[in-house]
Amino acid sequence: MGQAIQVTSILALALLPAWASAEPKPIGFSLQVSTDGILSPKVTRAVVGQVLDNSQAKAAGLATGDELIRVDGIEVPGNGAFMLKPHMEFVPGKPKRLMFKRTDGSTYEATLTKALQ
Repeated sequence: MGQAIQVTSILALALLPAWASAEPKPIGFSLQVSTDGILSPKVTRAVVGQVLDNSQAKAAGLATGDELIRVDGIEVPGNGAFMLKPHMEFVPGKPKRLMFKRTDGSTYEATLTKALQ
Protein backbone atom coordinates (compact mmCIF):
# COMPACT_ATOMS: atom_id res chain seq x y z
CA MET A 1 0.00 0.00 0.00
CA GLY A 2 2.79 2.39 0.83
CA GLN A 3 4.20 2.00 -2.68
CA ALA A 4 0.88 2.87 -4.38
CA ILE A 5 0.66 6.15 -2.48
CA GLN A 6 4.26 6.99 -3.31
CA VAL A 7 3.76 6.31 -7.05
CA THR A 8 0.62 8.46 -7.09
CA SER A 9 2.46 11.31 -5.39
CA ILE A 10 5.34 11.12 -7.86
CA LEU A 11 2.89 11.06 -10.79
CA ALA A 12 1.04 14.11 -9.43
CA LEU A 13 4.31 16.01 -9.00
CA ALA A 14 5.39 15.07 -12.53
CA LEU A 15 2.18 16.52 -13.96
CA LEU A 16 2.22 19.71 -11.88
CA PRO A 17 4.74 21.70 -13.97
CA ALA A 18 2.76 21.09 -17.19
CA TRP A 19 -0.46 22.24 -15.53
CA ALA A 20 1.16 25.25 -13.83
CA SER A 21 2.74 26.51 -17.06
CA ALA A 22 -0.45 26.20 -19.15
CA GLU A 23 -1.37 29.44 -20.90
CA PRO A 24 -4.49 31.04 -19.39
CA LYS A 25 -7.41 31.31 -21.76
CA PRO A 26 -8.23 34.75 -23.16
CA ILE A 27 -11.46 36.44 -22.08
CA GLY A 28 -12.63 36.16 -25.70
CA PHE A 29 -15.82 38.10 -26.44
CA SER A 30 -16.86 41.39 -28.00
CA LEU A 31 -19.76 43.69 -27.18
CA GLN A 32 -21.89 45.84 -29.46
CA VAL A 33 -22.88 48.81 -27.30
CA SER A 34 -25.84 51.06 -28.18
CA THR A 35 -26.12 54.49 -26.56
CA ASP A 36 -28.55 57.37 -26.46
CA GLY A 37 -27.29 60.96 -26.22
CA ILE A 38 -24.19 62.86 -27.25
CA LEU A 39 -22.77 64.86 -24.35
CA SER A 40 -23.89 62.40 -21.66
CA PRO A 41 -24.53 59.13 -23.49
CA LYS A 42 -26.56 56.47 -21.69
CA VAL A 43 -26.09 52.82 -22.55
CA THR A 44 -29.33 51.41 -23.92
CA ARG A 45 -28.00 47.92 -24.73
CA ALA A 46 -24.74 45.97 -24.67
CA VAL A 47 -25.02 42.77 -26.71
CA VAL A 48 -22.44 40.02 -27.23
CA GLY A 49 -21.31 40.27 -30.85
CA GLN A 50 -18.75 37.46 -30.99
CA VAL A 51 -17.45 34.68 -28.74
CA LEU A 52 -14.04 33.17 -29.48
CA ASP A 53 -13.43 29.43 -29.33
CA ASN A 54 -11.08 28.26 -26.55
CA SER A 55 -11.86 31.32 -24.41
CA GLN A 56 -13.16 31.94 -20.92
CA ALA A 57 -16.32 33.41 -22.45
CA LYS A 58 -17.01 30.24 -24.44
CA ALA A 59 -16.37 28.05 -21.38
CA ALA A 60 -18.76 30.23 -19.33
CA GLY A 61 -21.53 29.76 -21.92
CA LEU A 62 -21.67 33.24 -23.49
CA ALA A 63 -23.45 33.28 -26.83
CA THR A 64 -23.86 35.81 -29.62
CA GLY A 65 -26.96 37.91 -28.89
CA ASP A 66 -26.77 37.66 -25.08
CA GLU A 67 -27.26 41.06 -23.43
CA LEU A 68 -24.89 42.28 -20.69
CA ILE A 69 -27.19 43.58 -17.96
CA ARG A 70 -24.88 43.92 -14.94
CA VAL A 71 -21.15 44.24 -14.30
CA ASP A 72 -19.86 43.78 -10.74
CA GLY A 73 -23.37 44.50 -9.44
CA ILE A 74 -23.88 47.69 -11.51
CA GLU A 75 -26.77 47.85 -13.98
CA VAL A 76 -25.56 48.40 -17.55
CA PRO A 77 -28.70 49.53 -19.48
CA GLY A 78 -29.72 53.02 -18.39
CA ASN A 79 -26.37 54.00 -16.89
CA GLY A 80 -24.01 56.58 -18.33
CA ALA A 81 -21.33 55.32 -20.69
CA PHE A 82 -18.63 57.40 -18.96
CA MET A 83 -19.67 56.09 -15.53
CA LEU A 84 -19.57 52.48 -16.79
CA LYS A 85 -16.26 52.70 -18.65
CA PRO A 86 -13.95 51.97 -15.67
CA HIS A 87 -16.20 49.06 -14.62
CA MET A 88 -16.03 47.53 -18.10
CA GLU A 89 -12.22 47.33 -18.17
CA PHE A 90 -10.61 44.05 -17.14
CA VAL A 91 -7.74 44.41 -14.66
CA PRO A 92 -5.19 41.56 -14.84
CA GLY A 93 -5.77 39.05 -12.04
CA LYS A 94 -8.99 40.67 -10.77
CA PRO A 95 -12.16 38.62 -11.40
CA LYS A 96 -15.08 40.48 -12.97
CA ARG A 97 -18.65 39.29 -12.40
CA LEU A 98 -20.92 39.77 -15.38
CA MET A 99 -24.64 39.03 -15.63
CA PHE A 100 -26.18 38.32 -19.02
CA LYS A 101 -29.71 37.87 -20.32
CA ARG A 102 -30.33 35.36 -23.08
CA THR A 103 -32.75 36.03 -25.93
CA ASP A 104 -35.31 33.78 -24.15
CA GLY A 105 -35.19 36.09 -21.08
CA SER A 106 -33.26 33.76 -18.77
CA THR A 107 -30.24 35.20 -16.96
CA TYR A 108 -26.89 33.78 -15.95
CA GLU A 109 -23.68 35.01 -14.35
CA ALA A 110 -20.12 34.57 -15.61
CA THR A 111 -16.92 35.46 -13.77
CA LEU A 112 -14.00 36.20 -16.10
CA THR A 113 -10.42 37.17 -15.23
CA LYS A 114 -7.80 38.78 -17.45
CA ALA A 115 -4.48 36.93 -17.29
CA LEU A 116 -1.58 38.48 -15.42
CA GLN A 117 1.00 40.01 -17.74
